[in-house]
Amino acid sequence: MAFEGPPKGWTVRGGVVSPGDRVADYAARRQEVQGACRGRGCSRRLELEPKTLSAIGLGLLSMTVIKKMWQCQRPDGCRIDYRDTTSEAPLRLAQFVGRPNVRLRLRCRASPCKFFRLWRVEEMIAGLKKRGQGGESTQIDKLGGMMTSPCPLCKKADWTAEVLWIDTSSMGWKVNGERSFERIESG
Repeated sequence: MAFEGPPKGWTVRGGVVSPGDRVADYAARRQEVQGACRGRGCSRRLELEPKTLSAIGLGLLSMTVIKKMWQCQRPDGCRIDYRDTTSEAPLRLAQFVGRPNVRLRLRCRASPCKFFRLWRVEEMIAGLKKRGQGGESTQIDKLGGMMTSPCPLCKKADWTAEVLWIDTSSMGWKVNGERSFERIESG
């Protein structure tokens, strides 16, 4: 049985759920882009509102293209720096409950350590509830900071969490099943 894709505004790249780059993806995540020029004598500031840009027909364009459209045409080049605001609709554990094609990967960020552990979403939620640290509404990007135990290899407590997504209609899933998650490269 195939499951629908990741939540709106998100995409799967190399088996890992990550933010989509289209304007419509930014709108779905309720995430704006702010820009400020660093050029001498320029005090230009702007705020790109993906919902408005989508409403005028630019939803399928990449946000990278939109950013280039807003660059100035100064002879010495544009020095505008963009930054994404925090998403108002972040990924939460509840969005992945009951999906056999999804795992959480807790990965040690310490260099050059490559240790990771895979968890079913339901196991992670049960563990968080048991420790009183969260539950279904816990944000994925906050999970790494909640892990206090050190890495068994490098002994550092510097974790990051990723959502792994396997297409259940793929031949890889049909042949390898659960082992498919172990083959997804760490980012």
